[in-house]
Amino acid sequence: MTTMYEHVGGEQALLRFAEHFHTSIQQDPLVGPLFLAGSPDHAEHLAAFFCEMLGGPSRYSDELGGFLSLMKAHLGMRITEEQSERFVQRMLASADAVGLPNDERFRTAFAAQIEKAAGFTRKVSLEDDSPMLDAPHPELGRWKW
Repeated sequence: MTTMYEHVGGEQALLRFAEHFHTSIQQDPLVGPLFLAGSPDHAEHLAAFFCEMLGGPSRYSDELGGFLSLMKAHLGMRITEEQSERFVQRMLASADAVGLPNDERFRTAFAAQIEKAAGFTRKVSLEDDSPMLDAPHPELGRWKW
């Protein structure tokens, strides 16, 4: 079976997606400030995250800190429900803008996973500390169709 990673066109497609998203989200008055304060490597890290989640190389976990890095990046940010919803909207708009596949099977699965991830990061953002920061850390799960 084809992975979601293969279906979108691999790493280069996901890098274009992450770069577009990062540029567009920084211009958003509601969510932009959260990203302007972040890492200058955010788009590259986001692309690595998506590559891994969609079934490609596991560089995000192997080289960029995986689950622990994801947790630390969002702790204490205090993301609101409105900001989380805008994040999802911007993600899906970026998928359209860069031409990620728009077939129903992919987009339904992709949108559901983006919403789930946004919910997780919002929940984490409301905490200043978490027992999930203690080892052992879970592995990031791959997204399924």
